[in-house]
Amino acid sequence: IVYDKDFDQILIGVGNGSPWNYRIRSDGKGDNLFLSSIVALDADSGAYKWHYQETPAESWDFTATQPIILADIAIDGEPRKVAMQAPKNGFFYVIDRSNGELATLPQPFVSVNWARGIDPKTGRPIVNEEAKWSAGNDENFVARPGAYGAHSWHPMAYSPDTGLVYIPTQDHMFGYQDEPGFRYHLGDWNLGNASPTNVGPASVEERQQAIDTVSASITAFDPVEQRTVWRVQHDGIGYGGILATGGNLIFQGEPNGMFSAYKASDGKKLWSFDGQSGAIAAAASYEIDGEQYVAVLAGFGGVVGIFSPYVKDPYVRPNGRLLVFKLDGTASLPHYEPPVVPFNPPAEEAPSSQVSLGAGLYAGHCMRCHGASAWSAGVIPDLRRSAILSSPEAWEQ
Repeated sequence: IVYDKDFDQILIGVGNGSPWNYRIRSDGKGDNLFLSSIVALDADSGAYKWHYQETPAESWDFTATQPIILADIAIDGEPRKVAMQAPKNGFFYVIDRSNGELATLPQPFVSVNWARGIDPKTGRPIVNEEAKWSAGNDENFVARPGAYGAHSWHPMAYSPDTGLVYIPTQDHMFGYQDEPGFRYHLGDWNLGNASPTNVGPASVEERQQAIDTVSASITAFDPVEQRTVWRVQHDGIGYGGILATGGNLIFQGEPNGMFSAYKASDGKKLWSFDGQSGAIAAAASYEIDGEQYVAVLAGFGGVVGIFSPYVKDPYVRPNGRLLVFKLDGTASLPHYEPPVVPFNPPAEEAPSSQVSLGAGLYAGHCMRCHGASAWSAGVIPDLRRSAILSSPEAWEQ
């Protein structure tokens, strides 16, 4: 939620619907306002002013809850007051704050296969037929980007000096398939998505193959020309929010604990610090007595930190910290040795039919937090190391 003082209005980024399945949610009818929209309300009365729906009939968990940046930029030589957003769906939006209309034609900032583009007349996405997975067919559609989002909730940054927006982007895939026999289960997730793609890898080899299909980057994007100017490529996904400063710098944390500074004009890495715990939040910059500080919360998390199958190894980290930096700072972190917790497989082996049944139940009810095939990303306990596994009595409880 952002307050726009120029027009005395509140801009709200709206999330997705439930179930994800459009056929189940609204009988496959309507745009489902105001899902995946930016909505402007009068700040004094709360009255509706305008909206722009980025993904009508949203069916892919493409939220519009990502940070909204307010800026004054020149488009075709004319100054415009705009709101900029890089949502999950992979297109970059520049919206005129006075009326909610597009100021530039949105273009992709990552690989996109669910839509061919944005219609310049209507402002609506041109959705590919194969991407309409909830239309009652039985095809499995593997989307790029997927439900983790081309850009999740981690802040992007804008530098008026370079004219670029710096986005923590993700290139990954996610499966969607209509669930014809869907039944509502109280207290469950109830997505209506039966895709086998998301069950996750069962072996180390399959896991590595899955990791090789994804990547992350810092994407420096020109919002006026709607093009990527440069990228800093990362392995895996789950990287932190970005801060841009007036010193031609941008800062970003990584899930492995590194916190780095890059040159804002070309992406050259200038400095790194091992914070020991994944820095997923965006940093903040402030000044005290004429001296600049940069602070960041370190503590691995985010949706990728919970259950992503794309994390190479469990990130076993110490408790969260607030790390604060300044030029010529001399403090250091104490040495940290991650604890070694061995696997604890049960002695008994179940019949293969029972294992298959259990795997299906796990994928449907447990995987979303504890990880695909019980491969934890380290934020929620790794079930393969649980003491309960070797105790039938504790398990039964």
